[in-house]
Amino acid sequence: MLKKIYNMAPIEIEWSSMTDEYNLYCPRVDIAVGPFATNTQYIAEYNTMMDSSREFIEKLVNCHEENVRKYERNYISPRFEQLKTRNINARCFIVVEIENRVSRKHLMGGAVNAAALGRIGLAIAWSDDKLKAFVKLKRYLDFLGSVGKNTFDTTNLLILNQEQFEQILVDTTTPNISANTVCG
Repeated sequence: MLKKIYNMAPIEIEWSSMTDEYNLYCPRVDIAVGPFATNTQYIAEYNTMMDSSREFIEKLVNCHEENVRKYERNYISPRFEQLKTRNINARCFIVVEIENRVSRKHLMGGAVNAAALGRIGLAIAWSDDKLKAFVKLKRYLDFLGSVGKNTFDTTNLLILNQEQFEQILVDTTTPNISANTVCG
């Protein structure tokens, strides 16, 4: 379904973000939507992709906001323009990390990799306890920043459950589905 939305972009499953030539840790993400910025930047291309899929991205943001507000009433989601400019030098356009039966440390690694590597990072929780854990992780990182501690910026990380993500994909790729059928 992502291929229907981003029909000209390469989409990889288990994408490796680095090559061994740098002798660095090399995260592998569950799904990545390119183009892949390994030796060049695709800032303008990612901006165009943001604009062309704005409805899809705004549905993701709406569900993310609904999920975070379950645990933090005063939360304000990033707006489209914030997402468009947050991770300007991303390695790919979208990173999807799907988490089910993993430890909180693994969950944190997935969230950090999604936000660091993608213009938009998607943390997809397969269960309610993983959704809650993602939200608590995001709140923790936001708290660290609010009290002047070192932290990681998760502004471009959107947290959804797997049903929401699947429904947004269906709504976006199926003709004659009314807009905003998921998460407002």
